[in-house]
Amino acid sequence: MIGTGPTREIVDWERTTDDGTTVYVIEYDEPVPEPSLRSGTLFGASSGGTVPEADRRITLPDGEQLPADEVVFEADGTVLEVRHEGPSLLRRIRRALFPWW
Repeated sequence: MIGTGPTREIVDWERTTDDGTTVYVIEYDEPVPEPSLRSGTLFGASSGGTVPEADRRITLPDGEQLPADEVVFEADGTVLEVRHEGPSLLRRIRRALFPWW
């Protein structure tokens, strides 16, 4: 689950839509840092190794999983805002040209 850990838990969350973009506003019981797309603890394999960029996903409080490269994060104290921006132009081109990548 995005942002949770041994000492950090979700207090409340809300899913809304802003101009057609899905937005999750998640409140934690302690300050939360802005997630890094390179973080193995949030998105990678916990037993070591790496997960290909196209396969990295985040799990949100309602169980929805989004591709990690389609979200934008904004952290402010104990609140984390997660916006689903959809596939980037680069990702769509890569999928069209290199479907195995």
